[in-house]
Amino acid sequence: MRGTVKIRNSFSWIAVAILTTGVAVRAQDATPPATAAMTANTPGTVPVTTSSPEARRAYELGLVEREDRLFVDEGLEFFRQAVKADPQFALGHAALGYFTADPKEAKEESALATKYIDNASADEQLLIRWMNSTKNGEAVVAISSMNDLLAKYPNDKRLGNMAAEWLCANQGASEHGEAILVRLLKSDPDYYPAMNNLAYCYALSGQAHLAPALMDRYVAALPNEPNPQDSYGEIMRILGDYPAALEHYQKALVINPHFNPSQVGIASTYALMGDQKKARAQYLVAIKGTKEKSTQLNYRVLYALTYYREGKPALAREEFRKVDAEAHAAGLPLQQAEIHRTNALFNPDSAKALKDLDDARSDLSASHGITLMPGDRDIELASILQTRAFIAANSGNKEAAADALKLLQEMADSNRSTPVQNSFHSANGAVLLMHGDYAGAISELQEDPQNPLSLQLLAQAQNKAGQSADAQKTLVTLAGISDERIETAYAAPQARASLKSEAPQTAQAGAH
Repeated sequence: MRGTVKIRNSFSWIAVAILTTGVAVRAQDATPPATAAMTANTPGTVPVTTSSPEARRAYELGLVEREDRLFVDEGLEFFRQAVKADPQFALGHAALGYFTADPKEAKEESALATKYIDNASADEQLLIRWMNSTKNGEAVVAISSMNDLLAKYPNDKRLGNMAAEWLCANQGASEHGEAILVRLLKSDPDYYPAMNNLAYCYALSGQAHLAPALMDRYVAALPNEPNPQDSYGEIMRILGDYPAALEHYQKALVINPHFNPSQVGIASTYALMGDQKKARAQYLVAIKGTKEKSTQLNYRVLYALTYYREGKPALAREEFRKVDAEAHAAGLPLQQAEIHRTNALFNPDSAKALKDLDDARSDLSASHGITLMPGDRDIELASILQTRAFIAANSGNKEAAADALKLLQEMADSNRSTPVQNSFHSANGAVLLMHGDYAGAISELQEDPQNPLSLQLLAQAQNKAGQSADAQKTLVTLAGISDERIETAYAAPQARASLKSEAPQTAQAGAH
């Protein structure tokens, strides 16, 4: 699932390692006229239709590089070659729009996929609608298309793997995703992409202890590929075993020194270990090693975040100011919004923090914000409003919290995507907490169990409700989160400090 830096509170862009046996393409015996579209199909898999053998080959290589091997930049280049070879290749446009991190490219390619969708077979059209709908925030359409495809192609391993990844990483439906992956491995125990994804699904659902056994199988299946070692590194980091994480990331780089996800993994592991100087040095190597501007800026955000981690807010804001200027020049409003949201979280002045969040909202409504896909914009806006409710709750600003909740309510009424719904529940929990409805707050905040901000508020609500044992468990869960998100960088250290301060008191009480 790894491949792009997770700087947002959802895991909406986590990459998947997917084998090339599904959504299959095969060479044709003869080259048809340029105007004739060919549909290639391996029995039991979703077909692929294009008029160009060159486009078909580039599309398949794109899947191999981007999905199987997790060479992100190379995969995107092959998808671009595919749609260049056949400008009316609908599924090629959909795939490029789905995988790219460039919002302008995503919007343009999604529109082209829709424009040429009649060139595709009926089942391809379902796949295109699924890809486009996940980016448009149309969760109901996406789920319906996915279910129809899974029912028609139960033996398409790639399709099942893609669906499971989306369910686990984007929809919070880990149980459903895990069931699909377990079924895939039962039918084919050697299907290594499912090993990788099932390990991540377990990690995302709080069952990371089940993942190492799958990682052992994954590494054994592909001893000469870097991604198994990279995935193992990330799993060990999630488990809090930083030395083991570094060992696996370094093994991935021995196999392929240019495998940039592992370079980022090393940097982020050092950041979590508290060695921000080493982390910055490793992030600089990763920034230099990627071609995609949006990915470079994501890494720059993590680089700047190290200054907040080590308690140097002035340096952090200065570095973020530089990154913000680059993101503005490149027309990347999501990165700009995340920069201002990060500054807000770490701003000790709540009034100024709310101003930072005003700037974040402005980034999404500015002239270049129109390049965003609706789904991406809604998820980011929901994140901003959730953060606003969190800051307002901690500062006692009932008006600001209520305003954020009202806007989120309007969004949640029309957008059924899990990130938007989770943000609404979290904000509602914050407001209920402020008004002394602790039982209601607990119920709402438990709807967003993977967000460190929600967990922090949940512990507060549980304590106020007299549920000290539950509050302690929540703090332990929060303190144990080891990922790259800005929410984690803000909230997890506070939870660890709280637990550490409570330990001597508990020991003293026991001594009496």
